[in-house]
Amino acid sequence: MMGIPPSLSPIQLHNRLNRPVWIGFKLTRRGKRQLVLLAAGSESGAQLSKNFETFVGQIVREFKLDPQQTDFVELRQEQREEGISNNWLRWHAHWVGSAPMECRADPVTSESARTYLDEVLIRSSAAA
Repeated sequence: MMGIPPSLSPIQLHNRLNRPVWIGFKLTRRGKRQLVLLAAGSESGAQLSKNFETFVGQIVREFKLDPQQTDFVELRQEQREEGISNNWLRWHAHWVGSAPMECRADPVTSESARTYLDEVLIRSSAAA
């Protein structure tokens, strides 16, 4: 569970090799939409880029989420001279039931979106 930001809850999932790994998780709601924040931490088997389909499929089923109403965002933190920098990636998928297909991630570049995600990250109210 090392490397998971303290504002995210550790959740154990199984990676694509069916090995249990810990990732950081936070679920928040805004109206009818859900926002899921994820962070891999330092465990090598928890890399989101290699396991996104496997992880979010488990999350959608476990928390009974509607994937069409859920946004998945990955937090990658980077240590810099001035402190920790948050880098955000928004994941996209074509959903077939609760199975994500054709997944890809795009960096969040909008300053307002980055500010909103930083605020959600530090907020204590989460529906996890």
